[in-house]
Amino acid sequence: MKRKLLLVIGFLFCFVFAAKATHQRAAEITYTWLGGNAYEFTLTCYTYTPSPAGLQRDSLLVQWGDGMEEYIPRVVLQNLGEDYTLNVYKQIHNYSSSGTYTISMEDANRNFGVINVPNSVMVPMHIETELVINPFLGYNNSVQLLNAPVDKGCVGKLYLHNPSAYDPDGDSLSYRLVTCKGQDGIEIPGYTLPQASQSFVIDSVTGELRWDAPLMQGEYNVAIMVEEWRHGVKIGSVVRDMQILISACDNDLPQIQCDDQYCLVAGEQLDFVISASDPNGDNVTLTVSGAPLELAISPAMVNPETAFGMHPEMEFLWNTTYAHVRNTPYQLVVHAKDDDTPVSLTNVKTISINVMAPKVQGFAADLHGHDVTLSWLAYPCPNATSLLVYRKAGCDGYEPDACETGIRNGYQLIVTLDNVSATSYTDHDLAQGVSYEYRILAQFPDGALSIVSDAACVELKNDSPLMTHVTNDSIDLVSGQVRTCWAKPKEIDAQYVTPFNYSLTRILDGETSVVYEGADTTFLDATVDLAEAATLIYKVEMRDAHQQLMGESATASAVMLSAKGSNDAANLSWTEAVPWIVDSTQVFKEENEHFVRIASVTGMTYTDSDVESDETYRYYVRTFGHYTMEGIMQPLVNYSAIKTVRIGHEEPVEEFSYTLPNVITPNGDGFNDIFEPKVTGLSLITGAKTVIFNRWGNILWDTDDPLIQWDGKSKQTKMDCPPGTYFYVTDITYVGVTGEETLHLQGSITIVR
Repeated sequence: MKRKLLLVIGFLFCFVFAAKATHQRAAEITYTWLGGNAYEFTLTCYTYTPSPAGLQRDSLLVQWGDGMEEYIPRVVLQNLGEDYTLNVYKQIHNYSSSGTYTISMEDANRNFGVINVPNSVMVPMHIETELVINPFLGYNNSVQLLNAPVDKGCVGKLYLHNPSAYDPDGDSLSYRLVTCKGQDGIEIPGYTLPQASQSFVIDSVTGELRWDAPLMQGEYNVAIMVEEWRHGVKIGSVVRDMQILISACDNDLPQIQCDDQYCLVAGEQLDFVISASDPNGDNVTLTVSGAPLELAISPAMVNPETAFGMHPEMEFLWNTTYAHVRNTPYQLVVHAKDDDTPVSLTNVKTISINVMAPKVQGFAADLHGHDVTLSWLAYPCPNATSLLVYRKAGCDGYEPDACETGIRNGYQLIVTLDNVSATSYTDHDLAQGVSYEYRILAQFPDGALSIVSDAACVELKNDSPLMTHVTNDSIDLVSGQVRTCWAKPKEIDAQYVTPFNYSLTRILDGETSVVYEGADTTFLDATVDLAEAATLIYKVEMRDAHQQLMGESATASAVMLSAKGSNDAANLSWTEAVPWIVDSTQVFKEENEHFVRIASVTGMTYTDSDVESDETYRYYVRTFGHYTMEGIMQPLVNYSAIKTVRIGHEEPVEEFSYTLPNVITPNGDGFNDIFEPKVTGLSLITGAKTVIFNRWGNILWDTDDPLIQWDGKSKQTKMDCPPGTYFYVTDITYVGVTGEETLHLQGSITIVR
């Protein structure tokens, strides 16, 4: 009798427990910054309406991530229909200091019978949101998920969902699927993604979840993580755990009619029509959500806000301003839901809207000797942070495509002007006899770039000698002797008296010497071995009969080839710092005691995989180039030295270390004046980026120099930063043991004066 009583009590307990627990369908936690370290948190839950447990959940326990927890009250209880109830809980919490906090909520239990969650009725729903309080990155508001997770699907039919994430701060967002979590935040054992006939994926850029297509009816749970990025650093994330209901139904998705992508210049109006229809003749409810509708300044509008019918239509209208310029496109998510029974289906279309910054107008170039003065009209966007001036040899004057911002490859950044009100810049000491094309564009706080300006082209006079060849002697490549050639200028001032003479200077591994003086325009430097040189550069000066300097050429280097063997390849790379344009390179390999061409490339690297281990191979390269001016021979052909490499005998990788100080004293005494790293293996570094902020998140300094060399001044004002604590983020890419690796550093630096 006692045993039967215990069984009855146990049954009643389980029944009551299940009745109270089987209700959570979806949930997420978001937050809004209020000032200081205070945030208002919003816990949004979607529950199963018939469950009595929903009414009893007038507060839920939230872990704040700082060792504290609190029951927070429900402020919204709304029946959404179709057995979904919206529950919204809100509470303000203050943190004592900066740091990274994981805010979580765990509620027992999930719905009964979730197919991809084993024993789901006994598995709590656990959701997490990450909050990063880091003053030098700036305070942060989390994303807001504007689209409710209530869309349903049919077996064998495409299912689509987009949370329609909106970031109030304009941070970059990325999306990924993560494993649903259960008790104590542990990933649920045995959890799997829903099975699909084709695929179950999420677009990392748009956030569109695509299930093509469900195989079995039932309930499924998935978790979507939305991550926020600022200056390349993750500053927060929100996880939505959501349930998807799949039924055995014969229904087709409604169709949405509008373009996928729009682009316009800030200040212009965007106006287009969105319409929908249903292949089964059902009525369709048409709605939209997304960042353009949520903006504080000149938000977009749709008319009507909700359209309904067999062919619903709405007009999207947005009067953009300069404040809307940003690096990533805005997303507008269109939802079209039919009224079919027993299951209505929702189609989703994600529209990308790119608001581009206008180009700099009135861009022109004036030539004064070897200097070029650039001028332009004042840039109209007050939120721009800098102007970027670019240059390249040659002038093709390309026109950017309709939705193209930034600048194409082949241009060199010559100056960054932090004064965006500037209207001129002078480029000094340019090489003679070359045409140059200039472009200018604006940059914005998040890295957005404007449409590039029109091209401004100049051609410098040919009034100085031009280096044309610094080449391994093609008659005897093995010797490594260097043949140099130069061209006489075409435009010689009448003040100079003949005969003219030349003086050739060689810079070999840092040592400078004059190796030739005379009237010829070619010289064989037989005293060097190009195969042994680390750096080899030449320049030529021209003088008249009275030894007046008539001009000097730009420096030109030899083609410096490097060859390294790995276990299964020969890796070739080369450099050539010359004033002419290098068009292409041919790669030669010795086979049967003769060199044969094995490749033609436009870059400066080549990997030969047609090799055998423990064998030795020899290579050289031949480059082709030209000057832009007429009257100079072309192509300009230059040879490298011959390099030998042994396969399977890889060079040992130099040990790499990179550390940064936490204090500098920029007082000019020569000690600890500069913020710079202690680094071993500097040659292994392939890329670098450092950004320095003040406590309010304003950028004071940024550089691509791996040695940083910050002197404690603001890059914008050129003034000394006051004593105090500042913050940095440094990312270094370098060649490690297993290939290219990345080192991420962030911390504080104190200025003491």
